[in-house]
Amino acid sequence: MDKVQSSILFDQVIATNTFVMVYLSGQNCAVCEAVKPKIEKLIVDYFPDVTLVEISTNQLPELATRLSVFTIPVILFFVEGKEYIREVRFIEISVLKQKIEKILSLYKK
Repeated sequence: MDKVQSSILFDQVIATNTFVMVYLSGQNCAVCEAVKPKIEKLIVDYFPDVTLVEISTNQLPELATRLSVFTIPVILFFVEGKEYIREVRFIEISVLKQKIEKILSLYKK
């Protein structure tokens, strides 16, 4: 999972990739550390066409605010620059997988 280091880089990732999953986390967040490897495995195993990036809300608080993120962890899923999924705090991986599958199946028709 690549870390986004600036708002400009975030905008470039969103603009140049069709499918992007953004994982927002922060320091000293036990839930974030528990969820991160599960998200990475989900994308690697099932969705190789999805670009996965991480944003630290501690390092980029202005970007977190711009994305209306006020708690962590948060998963955002973008298709062609538009947000389609937002999962917050307690993220059920199987439900997230189903949501992504549905979006990708509709997009590829």
